[in-house]
Amino acid sequence: MTTDFRHLSGILLAAAGAMLFSLKGVVMKLAFGLGANVEQMMALRMGISLPIFLLVGFLFVKRNKLAITHRAIIFASGLGVLSYYICTWLDFTGLRFISTQLERLILFLYPTIVAVLAFIAFGDKITWRHAVALVLSYSGVALLAFQEFNTLGPNAALGAALVFLAAVLFAFYVTASKPVIAQLGSALFTSIAMGAAAIAILIHFAVMSTHATMTPLTPSIIGLGLFLAILCTVAPSFMISEAIARVGPGLSSATGGLGPAATVVAAVLVIGEPFGFAQAAALILTVGGVMLLMRSSN
Repeated sequence: MTTDFRHLSGILLAAAGAMLFSLKGVVMKLAFGLGANVEQMMALRMGISLPIFLLVGFLFVKRNKLAITHRAIIFASGLGVLSYYICTWLDFTGLRFISTQLERLILFLYPTIVAVLAFIAFGDKITWRHAVALVLSYSGVALLAFQEFNTLGPNAALGAALVFLAAVLFAFYVTASKPVIAQLGSALFTSIAMGAAAIAILIHFAVMSTHATMTPLTPSIIGLGLFLAILCTVAPSFMISEAIARVGPGLSSATGGLGPAATVVAAVLVIGEPFGFAQAAALILTVGGVMLLMRSSN
């Protein structure tokens, strides 16, 4: 593989991964339209994707013959429950009350939250570029959020708050997971985290199914679950991991701005969400702010 091809393929993998990840909100909206609930879709997502991640983790351990400590397993499991279970539940539940476009922009704020957490916890310096980036990104989200509060009613504020809480917790997950990933490797860490989260999600689903009426799992709902698990979870996670290996984390992260743009296109074309001045301005401000922050951090 030539250097030029490796570089180009890495960028393409990062871009494809970011766009596939961003489609989960659209898939969830389609599932809600068919009567599926959050717990059903989470159970389908994890139940389908879990065997793949476990197989990857097993092969990684077998090939590398790692000595794994109980402490690392417990920590990775806890972080997995935080991210793949709690954050996902908050995100998917909030998505019921707001547009897919607003949900994606709020989640896209997590690098700014990481920067703020680093300032509060570790005293990291906040430069003028950081400040401008924060103002731009949060102004963009606020612009679209206030419009939806006026048009979608009071539940929109609840939905936005739930998704923002998911972004805050995910920022904590990103910060706290770095030393564990360095110890276990990304493949094994993901396998352990996914396994722990899957157990929590399936228990949650089992409890919910005994106390609430569930929509039958039709072929259409199962098909959306497959799409969510394979194309919005498994495939992009491996794509982005390989992209990082080929072009590094900085350039891989820089393609993340394609995620909200892909969400806008899919939301408008597939589920008919409106797109006007507010949505366009919010997209430009938020993505521009986050990209400026990430550029200043590299």
